[in-house]
Amino acid sequence: MPAPDPLTPTPPALLTWSAIGEPVAQEYDDVYFSVDGGLAETRAVFLHGSHLPEAWTDKEVFVIGELGFGTGLNFLAAWNLWEQTAKSGQCLHFISVEATPLSKEQLTLALENFPSLKPYANQLISQWPGRVKGVHRLHFGTVTLTLFHDYVEQALSNFDGLVNAWFLDGFSPAKNPDMWSKNVFELMARHSVSTASVATFTVAGHVRRGLGQAGFLVEKKPGFGRKRERLEARYTGVNLQHKSSDTPVIIGGGIAGASIATAFTRRGITPIIIEPHKELETAASGNPAGLVMPKLDLQDRPESRFYNAAYLYALNLYREADTILGAGVLQIATSEKERERYKKIVANQALPDVHMQWVSSKQAQQILGENLTTKYGGLHFPSALTIAPKNSARALCKHCTYIQERVAKIHTEKGRWQILGKAGKILAKTDNLFICNGANILDLWPADVRFTRGQICWGDSAKTNHALIAGNYAVPFQKGMLLGATHSHTGAGENTKTKTADTVEIIKQYEAITAQNIDGSNWQSRAAVRVTTRNTLPVAHSPENGLFVLSGLGSRGLMMSPLLGEFLVCKALGEPAPLDIGTQARFLQVR
Repeated sequence: MPAPDPLTPTPPALLTWSAIGEPVAQEYDDVYFSVDGGLAETRAVFLHGSHLPEAWTDKEVFVIGELGFGTGLNFLAAWNLWEQTAKSGQCLHFISVEATPLSKEQLTLALENFPSLKPYANQLISQWPGRVKGVHRLHFGTVTLTLFHDYVEQALSNFDGLVNAWFLDGFSPAKNPDMWSKNVFELMARHSVSTASVATFTVAGHVRRGLGQAGFLVEKKPGFGRKRERLEARYTGVNLQHKSSDTPVIIGGGIAGASIATAFTRRGITPIIIEPHKELETAASGNPAGLVMPKLDLQDRPESRFYNAAYLYALNLYREADTILGAGVLQIATSEKERERYKKIVANQALPDVHMQWVSSKQAQQILGENLTTKYGGLHFPSALTIAPKNSARALCKHCTYIQERVAKIHTEKGRWQILGKAGKILAKTDNLFICNGANILDLWPADVRFTRGQICWGDSAKTNHALIAGNYAVPFQKGMLLGATHSHTGAGENTKTKTADTVEIIKQYEAITAQNIDGSNWQSRAAVRVTTRNTLPVAHSPENGLFVLSGLGSRGLMMSPLLGEFLVCKALGEPAPLDIGTQARFLQVR
């Protein structure tokens, strides 16, 4: 089997600009906007052509699928119309495919042409992922944007969801035939709900025939501007739509459970959280500080794209939760081999330089404000975060119902899950149960997982100005510094007794990197158990109807949990998933 390609950014959008500031795609020699007015065309061809807002008035969840995100004009116009017409409790998903996404600078310049949409454009630009491959989910109140930065057939083949209305807005079929192929139309049909609509500006013969052969009833309609005609179509097949849910129950109030909880509350659903420890005393999420970092990979694999998308998603979520202690992390190479790997990762540019930069040893010392004994240089992540995990979990769960009990058993009765506490007491019943109880997972579900014990320590006898990773990690903390963490194999359960020898070893490692002398005699320490898997990938799937498991997050739970929580909630509700099918398959493999 050939080795995977290196993980690199998407191809760039090669643009020229007209005299009035409108973008033109060099590769396709085609415009992004109609010369007769881009916003007017969007409203006439796509919004009116999809019978919006009437089509979404009776839908709790409405899904628009778009081929060709471009400048995002169709999305912004749909969002604007949704805000004006949607009712309380409704949610809009906008799914869009783009193989050559604009840079943030290009996007900003292009959308200056539409001052009436500026409040929406500013929000889009603030979360814009840039040319990062993969699937990106962005939230704007009741509107959720999912971007597939990939080629159209690949994206639709991996899409997990159903669509109510399609916007076909690729460049001209004559100039960009891959966007208008027979395979694309068949994939659209596979992902269409019954009577899903299609709207597009073109009436090309092969487009009409291809849609018809795929199961769409096609009609010509009066065109916009200089175009005499446009197309509307409706799907004549049958696919099941999204599911409703009763009150979901989450076992575990750490960052994994909290990520699921916030995905539900975002949709106006109040979940129940069952957690035995009010202060998360034994959970890894109870640590006073932790890092939200990217997981680096040289190869272009489904999980590699997921790691980058999860990192960007987590940054947005924690900024929204407002529990950030600091920004920026240095990851220093500790050997020549590690240095070469980091150099390759930076050269591949899988994350743009706003998120990842190479620094020399001297530059690292300037950022850190202290000496380093290593001379290999390393990576600087300007956007990486230090957060308070316990405070973050609380913030994400602030609208939930809490039950402070330890779950003893779960089972189904008449198709519903029952959650039992001590002496068989029924704590809750639900159609959708989520197991996120960390080191105690084997008490409730026979997952193939492993356990490692991690100890951290902190004190005010030493200080750092910037978060640092060099084997172990150091972060500014209150008036001093927090250091972590050990990795040693352990059994399941709450193995949280601290060891003085571990604190001594952690401090020694930091002293060796920085040539500091630290008095750790009065330092505090804390230990918790991490859950990992044989292949180091997370457990995020539904092993039985109505049962969902989120575990195996290892030391990357703060980074991976937010997107995985969103994914599992989408699976429970039947909404479009933020993970592609290839990534889901990796998480389902035998561990």
